[in-house]
Amino acid sequence: MTRFIALLRGINVGGHRKIKMDDLKEMLVLANLENISTYIQSGNVIFDAELNDKANLSALISKQIEATFGFDVPVIIRSPEELRKALAGFPFQEKEGWKGYISFVANEPDSETKKQWISSSSDIEKLAVGGNHLFSLVNKQSDEKPQFSNTFVEKIVGVPATTRNLRTVRKIIEMS
Repeated sequence: MTRFIALLRGINVGGHRKIKMDDLKEMLVLANLENISTYIQSGNVIFDAELNDKANLSALISKQIEATFGFDVPVIIRSPEELRKALAGFPFQEKEGWKGYISFVANEPDSETKKQWISSSSDIEKLAVGGNHLFSLVNKQSDEKPQFSNTFVEKIVGVPATTRNLRTVRKIIEMS
């Protein structure tokens, strides 16, 4: 058995695509996953699986969600070690009024996409890349509205992505 983390994109946000975590856990048991735990309602799942292929696990969970709940949900799979490395690689210093995020993308962006991501930085959004993780530091006290969102990330990278704040990433690592 191998330990994994599934990061679901866009569930339980604004009353859309609702999934109760107990129902999600039950569904994952039926998919032969074990030692399942969740963190908050936004789709952070820690589990063990015999299947050791992240792409197949992602497809399995996504298909099960669609069959059980009736909607498509992109699922990004990472190992606990990959989350630790992503957090350790966060290139910005957190400071008061600013919030750090890691966007987990399905595939590592090509060099042109990485340049486009970094060039989207502004006075209120600092952006960087580390492998298949995009890093953001966003000024939450600015009167200016940041462009940063999952939709913004996916528009640039062209593949599914899901974003977690650093506090959530730390807690998922702790739980795993």
